[in-house]
Amino acid sequence: MAKETQQVTLEPKVPWLFALNTFTTQFGIVVTLQFLNIFMTDIALIPVAAVALILTAGRIADMIISLFAGSIVQKANLKTGPYRTWILINGPLITIGVFLLFLNPGVAPAAKVAVMVAGYFFRNIPQNFILTAQNALLAKCAGPNIANRLAITAKNMIGTNAGAILTSLATLPLINYFNGRFPNRGYLIVGVTFGLFMALGQLILYIQLREYDKYDPLLKQVQGSNVNVKLSQIYSTTLKNSQVWLLLISNVSIQMATFTVTPVMVYFFRYTIGSTALYPVMLTAAALTGLCAAFFCPPIVKKIGKKNSQILADILQASLYVAIALLVKGNAVFFIVLNCLLRVGLGIRTAVGVNLWLDAAEYQLFNTGKDTRPFVMSVNAITMKIGQVLSSFSYAWILGFAGYDASGASVSVNAGRLGFAFGVVPALLYSISALTMSFFKINEEKSKEYAEANHKMMEERHAAARTAAG
Repeated sequence: MAKETQQVTLEPKVPWLFALNTFTTQFGIVVTLQFLNIFMTDIALIPVAAVALILTAGRIADMIISLFAGSIVQKANLKTGPYRTWILINGPLITIGVFLLFLNPGVAPAAKVAVMVAGYFFRNIPQNFILTAQNALLAKCAGPNIANRLAITAKNMIGTNAGAILTSLATLPLINYFNGRFPNRGYLIVGVTFGLFMALGQLILYIQLREYDKYDPLLKQVQGSNVNVKLSQIYSTTLKNSQVWLLLISNVSIQMATFTVTPVMVYFFRYTIGSTALYPVMLTAAALTGLCAAFFCPPIVKKIGKKNSQILADILQASLYVAIALLVKGNAVFFIVLNCLLRVGLGIRTAVGVNLWLDAAEYQLFNTGKDTRPFVMSVNAITMKIGQVLSSFSYAWILGFAGYDASGASVSVNAGRLGFAFGVVPALLYSISALTMSFFKINEEKSKEYAEANHKMMEERHAAARTAAG
């Protein structure tokens, strides 16, 4: 019998293995997520408009590829582990991408841009396959048990925030240390080292979860199984799923806010706050708050449900960004406090994790009889790519609104306007997400009904395939 149809009881180690993976992932993404934009403008000396163009073009191509990553992972059924293998092979590719992004070779500007574009593809495209595989692996390990699913996402939250604490403490000091010894090479050294650490975490996950993710030679004969669904059916059934569309709009708004705020944060500290010295303090305080939230947010989600939890998180974060826009005015301590409170909203959403997408996937299987759950959950990664593309425009708009102009060693920026725009844009985006999620109709009772009915149906189909095979 295939492990997928047997495994319902969740071993205690499994959530912690996922937590370890998210812990090491924080190291793999931190340098590019927080410092790539300022590296390109202030170190590589690429104009802001060119940076926006590079990121937009790369993100559009990345987004297009993400549309197919979910269906590729779903139908591949690799013998070395249908989902784990994708996690294993793509980690090293991401590290190569980080290397190219921060290499900054002494070549003509056009050639330098070409190297960075190649690095962007290596850094981001493999992530499409990793996210799809991780989410599908989560569903496979947890089975139809909603509590199991929330247990894994809760531990993921602990791993994420523990990693964020260490990276906030270590990343910028390490970059500055290596920049002092190897001028402008600190980003490269730290980024590659952290990337290798991420790959180690993925290797451990690959090895330890092998019992949950075994190759099933009969899966092709199972009616409506994930590898037995035609590509046209994968896309057509998903496009008709209204709940997927609601999640897509909501998550695009959230991802756009995240990918706008994160790179602008360094500019905000440098020019509105007036010093980057407090930036690691802010990151550490926020990460510590997030780690505390990892313990009290999951009970909130369990109490009020996943949908209501996301709406609560959106409203909280929108309100806090309004406060940042109107009240901070360069006050570092006040901003750090507000940013810590933002982590509570993020904590609630992280505790929900991919489970809303899994609910929408179960809803689709329940109504169609076709198991497209891996692909539906991959749409979550697609929203990240769309958010990245759109954030290129909002990022450029914020800097433009603030009058940011870097020419040689001279920089001009309106600190007050930068702080105002830094708060208003994400506040609007989180408000859109909250409004959209109010129309989501899968409650906790329905999600349990769909999961259990689908599990029983697929068990019966697996049994029929085994009987037919003799």
